[in-house]
Amino acid sequence: MMPTRCAKCVLPSSLPGSDFDANGMCSWCRSGFPNYVPKGQAALETFLAKNLRKDGAADCMVGISGGKDSSYVVMQMKRQFGLRVEAFTYAHDGTTDFAMENAKRVCATLGVPHHVVSLPDHEHLKSFRAFFQAWLKGEDPVAAAMTCVACKHLHILGTKLAKERNIPVVVWSLCPLETPPFIPTQARGTGKAASSGMIGLAGSLAKTAFAEPAFLRGLASHFPTCLFGCLAFRPDSGYLQKRYPSVGHLHFFDYMGWNGAQIVETLKAQTGWGVPSHIKSDWHSDCVFNVFKEFMFQKMLGASYTDAFVSNQIRYGLLTRDRAWAELVRSKRYYSEALPKALEIVGLPHLLPQCDRTCFEIGAAPR
Repeated sequence: MMPTRCAKCVLPSSLPGSDFDANGMCSWCRSGFPNYVPKGQAALETFLAKNLRKDGAADCMVGISGGKDSSYVVMQMKRQFGLRVEAFTYAHDGTTDFAMENAKRVCATLGVPHHVVSLPDHEHLKSFRAFFQAWLKGEDPVAAAMTCVACKHLHILGTKLAKERNIPVVVWSLCPLETPPFIPTQARGTGKAASSGMIGLAGSLAKTAFAEPAFLRGLASHFPTCLFGCLAFRPDSGYLQKRYPSVGHLHFFDYMGWNGAQIVETLKAQTGWGVPSHIKSDWHSDCVFNVFKEFMFQKMLGASYTDAFVSNQIRYGLLTRDRAWAELVRSKRYYSEALPKALEIVGLPHLLPQCDRTCFEIGAAPR
């Protein structure tokens, strides 16, 4: 039996904390999650005036994955705000070829120096394999979250690069509308850290490690990656502030409003940015590992990051419920079809029989 969907957004009743009321509305619609109110351009300009220095190689370093949001931020910092910009891409085995080409093309078009950083010896791929296989053993949410622990090293590598080049600010492109209410390392429904420090996170890791030996082996085999990835969960974490006190961090979309359609239109017109025709959604299309994130959370919760993203856009007035549902149906079909190829790319094709793709079947449109 398919779960009930919220009367306003498209999140299902299968999500812990959904707490539908008598009118069929979920708790997140009632609270307005994620309560996204950009601070505005004046506040961003004030931040820049306080933090920029003219003695470095550039005014800011921007992380660019080759996706639309990060590419747009590079363009805006360069053209709208007139800054001296450098950019970096965190490359790993899940980086798609077209995303890297987008990053290079955008930077070349804008005259922005482009750096590429990565972990050594395919460590990102190796840690992903360990935790994905551990997740298959017991479908634990913490194991699912840890499949991307190596991703957090982009915060370390980008900040380190800025420090080395005497660049005072690193600019990031994560949009609050991407925040899901169900990440196990966050307090439920808030998008904020689940604990006041590493103690709570360590407790979650220990609990999962005791329950699943494969997860414990993953932690032991990739301990430095796990430790520093957890410490640098966010770019403005206490760990990074203490390690690189001279480098500040700016979250662009905390200040400037996000509109996906406008971003794509602007990028295509001004930089030649684009995605291949077979890609059905430009969101997170820059990373193969996103296919697994969608699969794991869909399997565990009956909903994925995409459900949360389109639902947040409904609350923000960017999507109608009908349009969001159409996007969701297209997304589920795409990820179901993409999973076998993704397993081949990461060297785990033999695990396909263990991956039940029927979880992507979401039934008819809600009334």
